[in-house]
Amino acid sequence: MRRLIIPSEYNLTLPMTVAPEPSISSRIWQIAWPAMVMSALQTVNVFIDRKFIGMLGTDQLAAASPGSQMIFLMVTVAMSISMGTTAIVARMVGARQWDQVIKSSRQSIGLACLLAIGGTALAYVALPLLVGWYQLEPAPEKYAREFLAASLFGAPAIFLGNIVGGVFRGLGKTKPTMYAMIVMNVVHVLFAWLLIFGHLGFPRLGMFGAGLAFAISVWAMAVLQWWFLRQSELPECGDPEMPEKEWTLRTLRIGIPASMRSLIYVGGSAIFARLLAGTPEGTAAMAALPIGMTSESIAFMPGFAFAISASALVGQYLGAKDETRAERSGWIASAQACAVMTTMAVVFYVFADQFAGYFTSDPEVKRLAANYLRINAITEPLLAFGMTLAGALQGAGYTIQTALSAAFTQLVLRAPVTLLLAYSLGMGANGAWWAMALSSGCSGLVMIAIFRHGGWKKAKV
Repeated sequence: MRRLIIPSEYNLTLPMTVAPEPSISSRIWQIAWPAMVMSALQTVNVFIDRKFIGMLGTDQLAAASPGSQMIFLMVTVAMSISMGTTAIVARMVGARQWDQVIKSSRQSIGLACLLAIGGTALAYVALPLLVGWYQLEPAPEKYAREFLAASLFGAPAIFLGNIVGGVFRGLGKTKPTMYAMIVMNVVHVLFAWLLIFGHLGFPRLGMFGAGLAFAISVWAMAVLQWWFLRQSELPECGDPEMPEKEWTLRTLRIGIPASMRSLIYVGGSAIFARLLAGTPEGTAAMAALPIGMTSESIAFMPGFAFAISASALVGQYLGAKDETRAERSGWIASAQACAVMTTMAVVFYVFADQFAGYFTSDPEVKRLAANYLRINAITEPLLAFGMTLAGALQGAGYTIQTALSAAFTQLVLRAPVTLLLAYSLGMGANGAWWAMALSSGCSGLVMIAIFRHGGWKKAKV
């Protein structure tokens, strides 16, 4: 191992003296703005990808929803496991225990390699079952299988990239991941254009090409992030180690509940999509769902940036035994997220028709997607608090409670309310949109209550 040098920039990461409150806002913004750039780039990337797929036809667009949700499942599982890495690294940074920072990083990367192998194999075996769950019509089901078969080539890179990103988040450094995301987006759009439509002599692969472009791009991001870590002031962090029982259990104790929260969200989304497919609008509603979610991402993607800030700072301040500033970090990050997401919600409420029309010319799909945006805009401020405070709690290692809250809002609340409004009251797809909005607002209220209670301040990592 190389000689350990304590980086001066990390010594300055967490001042031991109590700084005035504006310094918390400044630190939140320093971590959040690169993550916000990442979110904006990713949103643009998804917009273009959905546009390309929409040009293939309504059946392909309907297939994009379950296909994307399955990829989102793998991303969220990997991201959730990385929460354990972030929480531990952040605590060690706050406590100035640099040898433990390196140890936890190396153990996490080794764990990521094992999970990548197992997760990819499992996904390929379960692919027919996963696609069949949605009970799509024959044509969309065929396209969804094509998309996933190609996308899963990138599954190992999803695990590696997210764990390395978790190390950077714990260090309070988001610029390296931002640079890797820029490269990923360029690669994704380029190969999507080449492989979906067969430009410049490449084969025209349609939905398989869309999935393959995604796989190539996530490999580019993962390799570049790992290279950045190896070039950092703590290069030893990038050397994977065979996972040890103690460190694996320590990471998974935080990561598994976070994974359960993500799995609950994905499972809830799958149930919601199946209920949506059974409404009178059927395929049109399924085609409108990814359009609405993609457009809405201009509001909720910045929320992820502030959640990352809250996660890093809460963990670091708890490591430094400063509970007061840890709590203030969570509230200030939430307030900033609320301001940004509310502004964005106003944009997609006012221009809902234009957003929907960008993706499709089908009048029914366009109408349903515009209704989705206007209805979900109403609860966006509460969603901002829910997303950011969930990040703060995960940074504290307080993940069981966030998983239970997700189970309540996604399973106990969303599915029954969807049945009530969409089916019993005959509101169809619009009833489903209202159920989605109400459950999102409720999740924000639950997160506020958990954070105010303060039990997270005593969480062990």
